[in-house]
Amino acid sequence: MDMEDTFSPPYHTEESPEPDPLMFQDRKALISVCSSWRAIAFEIIAEYLTPYSDKDLLMIVEKLEASKEAQGGSGGLGEWTRRIDFTMLHPCNHENVIRLLRCTPNLMIYVNKNGSDHYPERQTPSEIIRALVMHCGKTLRRVEWACPGESPLWTDLVELCHGTPNLRTLRLMCIYSYSPSHSRRSPLIILPHLKTLSLGLIPEPSDMVPDLPMTWDPLLSYLAISPHQLPSLERLEVDIFPTTAFFTVHGEKIRFFRTTSWSALSMLPAALPLCPNLHSLVLSHGIDQLHLPSFHPSLKRLCVIPFVEDLVRVPPRIFASAVLGPLDAFLMMVETMKLPNLVELRIRNVGAFADLEDHPLWLRVWWRRWNIRGVRFEDKMGRSFETVAHGLFRYLP
Repeated sequence: MDMEDTFSPPYHTEESPEPDPLMFQDRKALISVCSSWRAIAFEIIAEYLTPYSDKDLLMIVEKLEASKEAQGGSGGLGEWTRRIDFTMLHPCNHENVIRLLRCTPNLMIYVNKNGSDHYPERQTPSEIIRALVMHCGKTLRRVEWACPGESPLWTDLVELCHGTPNLRTLRLMCIYSYSPSHSRRSPLIILPHLKTLSLGLIPEPSDMVPDLPMTWDPLLSYLAISPHQLPSLERLEVDIFPTTAFFTVHGEKIRFFRTTSWSALSMLPAALPLCPNLHSLVLSHGIDQLHLPSFHPSLKRLCVIPFVEDLVRVPPRIFASAVLGPLDAFLMMVETMKLPNLVELRIRNVGAFADLEDHPLWLRVWWRRWNIRGVRFEDKMGRSFETVAHGLFRYLP
């Protein structure tokens, strides 16, 4: 139900952008064995649906409706569906989406990856939001807009939140149209079971978007009107650092916090003390000079991830200045902090950090410094950098 844990090893699942084509061959093979295997395989396949086009969507809808009719108008394969990822580049047939939601009364995870990965193209149709609430509202646990191409209106988002009382995870990349005047007229959003709120990097709007603020302050200020709005909040992810007003109201609840160093800059010294029970801090770090508080009473885990997570290869000289230099400055700053409960410092060596293992001297020095303090200095897989450094040291002259 939750987002991927940055402190766990990276993994690939069926939700990856490019699914393994052999997966579909395996499915065809399973349903061809015999009638019993066919029935079981269809139930398993129906648990997680990923329509990529209108053709896929229509095929799925017709299959679920036919199975429902075969059982006298109730039940059917759609009863098994727990997750749907909509991944369609072009606008889909709204009626077919609504038909699909009617067939999936036990849906727990709704993921919208429609449209562009880079900029807002259109809003999520209001009628789809209403159908999602009507047919699946009580069972939904996770709702996610994983890319900005098709984002919700503010008014539709409010309706969704009011109609999903058991929601645990909400992720947004942007709000297609949002006016501060809307929030003053809207009733309070109270999400009693929401544990994870994840807010991505808002893209530059196109001319078609009527009102798209470039920060999350309007939304977070609205959610901070009362501490009773998010009583179960534990995990906050925000790629554009907000004002400290949200932390003043909800900071004591937060156990896991992820943000970007370029947007936080000098704001963390004021915000982190408002989160006295914070256990895990994840920072997406680039070349910016970040400021941290001098003390935190409860922080146990600190993870640094690259701002660019796609694989990047550069010459050693550039890597030293663009990666090792900023990481040195960051680690030295952390080293000066008083962190009595810190036990793990992880560098997620992916993307721009992928070549860290090619610098064993640098890793060895920092491993020794953290080992003296009793802090595990680990890579993306949770392996000690001592092991990595020793393994490479054997081949040095």
